[in-house]
Parts: sequence; structure tokens; C-alpha cells
Amino acid sequence: MTTQYNFTEDQEPGVLAPMGVPVFRNIWAGNLLTNLGVWAQSVAVAWVIAAAHAGPIMVAMVQVAATAPLVVLLIPAGVLADNYDKRTIMLVGQVVEMSGAIFLTVLAFLGYLDPTALILAVLWIALGSAITEPAWQAAVGEQVPRHMVGAAVLLNGVNYNVARAVGPALGGLMLSSLAPSWVFLVSTLTYIGLLVGLWRWRHAVAERSLPPEGLREGVVAAMRFTWNSTVTRLAMLRSFMFGFVASVIWALLPLVARERHDGSAALYGYMLGTLGVGAILGSVLVPRLRHWLGSGRLISAAGAVLSVVLVLLAYATPLPVLLPALGVAGACWITALTEYNANVQILVPDWVKGRALALYQTALYAGLAIGSFLWGHLAETMGVSGAILSAAIVSAVSVLLLYHSQFPQVDAAGMSPVMGSKVLAPGVAFNHERGEVVTSIEYVVSGERTDEFVSLTVALRHLRLRNGGRFWGLFRDIHDEEVWREVFLIESWLQHLRMLDRLTLADKAVIDQVMALHRGPAPPRVQVGVTYESIDAQVPGRPPDDTMKPVV
Repeated sequence: MTTQYNFTEDQEPGVLAPMGVPVFRNIWAGNLLTNLGVWAQSVAVAWVIAAAHAGPIMVAMVQVAATAPLVVLLIPAGVLADNYDKRTIMLVGQVVEMSGAIFLTVLAFLGYLDPTALILAVLWIALGSAITEPAWQAAVGEQVPRHMVGAAVLLNGVNYNVARAVGPALGGLMLSSLAPSWVFLVSTLTYIGLLVGLWRWRHAVAERSLPPEGLREGVVAAMRFTWNSTVTRLAMLRSFMFGFVASVIWALLPLVARERHDGSAALYGYMLGTLGVGAILGSVLVPRLRHWLGSGRLISAAGAVLSVVLVLLAYATPLPVLLPALGVAGACWITALTEYNANVQILVPDWVKGRALALYQTALYAGLAIGSFLWGHLAETMGVSGAILSAAIVSAVSVLLLYHSQFPQVDAAGMSPVMGSKVLAPGVAFNHERGEVVTSIEYVVSGERTDEFVSLTVALRHLRLRNGGRFWGLFRDIHDEEVWREVFLIESWLQHLRMLDRLTLADKAVIDQVMALHRGPAPPRVQVGVTYESIDAQVPGRPPDDTMKPVV
């Protein structure tokens, strides 16, 4: 099965359509300038490490430092992105990132740029990136209409790769005539444009009827959703494997350049630039290839081609062979990452989108960090070529094992929230933040439709657990075989209300299908109860909140 979005290829907006939205265009331009500076900075960082004759492990540790904060902090940052103003979070993250760039620049001008201090500065910059990333990704849907999200994701990928094509070349050229400290200074100044673009973005923040989720509550909700969401689980698994393999390029490419007889900072910059050019050219083909192959098989094709490219990278010495191979690797990179991101952006509901994107990116960066560390160690024992060949073999095996794991068919329009589901408030006063809530829904189903009913409740189970349930069960009455009871448990009344707010049109369609099998003049009987802890813990004199509403 291939992923289906809510528009056909003929209806799909053009790649440049989001550029007609001023907010997106301004932020995109500021981000391009910043990305140019970041990539120029990365060339200077890698070359300073390589020029200091650091070993493969120390070279690879730069990549580890750049990805470790993303692995550790993306999920908490995703909770913040789903519960607070994304613009504010992005501004804070960019200020932290810029302060790390200032620290790196000051160290360079003072002459204290030893490998350990440099890695510390990279870690600081990555901390700001970890704060920004989930809000940045989830904010795409607030900057453009829903039908343009796929094109906007692709344009953001093009932005990143245009910078990767031009930024390293600029960094290499600057390094050929200037000290690394000046490259770091230029990179620091490029943050100003993006900060201005974010500051000028004024958007209406949706009013929330419920208080923001706490960090623990938000992380638990994300874990439950992921466990019952095929899209998120599959994106995490496949992005981890792709990042694990592709990390060999980022981790060992400085050594590939240094070991050549014509190796220089400029050549390393050109190599990174070729990766970026390949990604830009590959992005043009992504929509058509997605239409032909489907999302999952397109990702598999990118992994298979990457395997061949890594073999060439390991043993090809002529630049006319090596550089085109790097260009193809860049096309594979943008193809896979665009598909992961677009599937999560379009096929995950808004209430958990920041966390779902954070989980997918955590898996990707975990693969990059673990892979970088492993390939660096292997390069010490079996040489750079041997490590890259090992990565090629792992890539080919993973493609074969995951080939049949495809993203499900989901109508993207079904991810819109259901509105107007409020019912009467409970008549009993209790503490809404303490004590579990149990809901029982009684259905009457004729015997000849039992199999159909039970089959549909499989999707119903995932729906309840995905949206916040701790337990779900389906029980048949022992005295009347036509009576069935759906029972699900939620940890608090507040979480019960969140479950209602999280209901999407696709969820409602599943519930309606189940309800349609119920027979009788009255709708299914719904009973909601709370544990005695919440009654005993009621604050004296506190009336029941008239905004409280149960889920049906």
C-alpha cells in the first residue's frame, strides 16, 4: 500500500506555490541566509579538526556533538511545541544557537580553539537547534494552507540543500584566504536575518480550552500515540536506519578529502557542495517519483541507490567519478528525508504533530550519532574505505528487510479536528486532576454482524489508546450474546477531556462505522465513572467545572 494524500498529482500544488505566502517566503529567505552561514561554519569546524591531525574518533565526535542534543532534547522540545506558541519557541532556540556561534567566534579570535573547546561550542549550537527544530517543523502548517504543506516541506529541504551546495563552497573559499575565526564571525551575523523574520511573523495563537500538558504528561501521550500510530513508528524505524547508514558520509568525508593527494579545505567544501547540488536536483524529481513508486518504495529506492554510491565513495579515486557519486548521494538524502517529514506532517493530527516530528527526528539523529561513532571506530581499525564499504553493506541489507514496510493509506483531510463535541457537564463534584476515569459503551449487535463488529473494533482500540487511553477492552455479555461493552481507562478527567479535543475526522469515521452496527431505537449506552480517589480529593467548596465534558 502506498501513502495517499488528499489531492491527486494534477491537484497537487506546484513546488513554488508556498512562496506566494508572504510569511513563509520571508522566513524561508532568512533561514536560507542562516543555513549558508551554518554550512560555511561546518566546513571551518571540520577542517580545523582535520588540520590539527586529530584521529578519526575525534573527527567523528564533531558529528556526535552536533546530533547528541537533538537526540536527547527533541521530544521535550516537541511537547513545548504542541502546547505553546511555536514562534516564541523558535525565537528562543535561535537566540541560544546564535549565542553558541558567538562563543565559537570569540574562542577562535582569542586563539583558544583546541579540538575539545571546538566540540563544546558545537554542542552549544546544537542545543539551540534542538529547542528550535520541533517547533520549526510543526509551524509549517501555520505558515501555509494545509494543501501546500507537502510543497512547503520540500521547499524547506531545498533551502537546506541550496545552503549545503553553496555554503561549503563559500566556507572553503574563505578558508583559503582567511582564518577560521572570520568564517565563524560571518556565520554568527547570518542569524540576524532569520531572527528579524521570526520577530515580524505575527499570527493568531489559537485559544486553548484546556491547560497545557506538563512535560511528563506530554511525553507519555507521545509514547502512547506512537505505539498505536503506524505512520510515526514506520517513520522512526526507517529514518533511524537511513541516518545510521548515511552518517558515514558526514563523519568520514573530511578524511576522504584529506587522504587524497590533492586534498584541501576547498576540495572538502566542493565535495559538500556537490552533495547539496545533487539534493537540489533530486528535489525536483521527488513529486513525480512519489506518484510512480509510492512513498515507502521511493524511500527503499533511495536506500538501494545509496548503497551503490557508498561503494563508489569507498574505492573511486578519480574526481569525475567521485563528485557525481556524491551528487547522487545528495539526491538520495533529500528524497528520503522529504518523504519521512511529509508523511508525518500530513498524516499526523495537529495536537501531537510537534512530538511526532520530534520522535522521527530523534530516530534520525540517533542513527546519525550512533553511526558516526561506529564508522569512526571502524575507520581506525579497517581504514576509511573499509568503514564506508561496511556502511554500504548495511544499507543494502536494511533495504531488503524493510522493503515491504509501507506507509498506510490515510486521507490527509481526516486529520482535521472534530468540532462541537461538548455535552452536559458531570453532576458530581470531584478533583479533575486526580483519579482514573473509566468509560463503558454498550452496543447491541446482531449475530450475523459480529465478525464485522469485532474487526472494526481493532481500529477503535488503536484510536482510544492513541488519543490517551491507558487500557482498552471489548467484553461480551454472558447472558445476552448480542450485547458488547467497550471499556477504556484514562488516567484523569483532564486527560479524558484531552481525548475529546484530540478526536479527528478520521477517528470519528471509525466511531461512526462501529456505531452503525448498533441496533435498537436508542443509541449505545455510555457510562462514565471516576475512581474514589478523585472524589475524596475534591477541594472543599469547589464546584464542578461547567466546561467539563465526557468523550463518546
